[in-house]
Amino acid sequence: MRESVFISWKKEVQNFVKLSDEEIAKTLADNQNKLNLSDKQKVRWHKKCLCLVEFENVEELSPLAFEHQGNMDDWLILEKIEDVIVGTSIPYNYDQSKF
Repeated sequence: MRESVFISWKKEVQNFVKLSDEEIAKTLADNQNKLNLSDKQKVRWHKKCLCLVEFENVEELSPLAFEHQGNMDDWLILEKIEDVIVGTSIPYNYDQSKF
């Protein structure tokens, strides 16, 4: 299976905990220009705890064939991309991942 891979650098992180309904609505509204959420997504992401991560310098890499293993998520932070590339991978060691 071939998928696009993106590489980027973290620009800013905003962590919010124990938000009231009003604070959730305000946080989403204040960041709407970056989030670009639909009304349906605003309802889905109306959560008391939010972590907003902004990235910059996002670059798309050529699609690579991945070995999907176990409960591999859509987002993995890896030391080496070779850990999950077809033909170069061994069973992925989640102890080294940074969730």
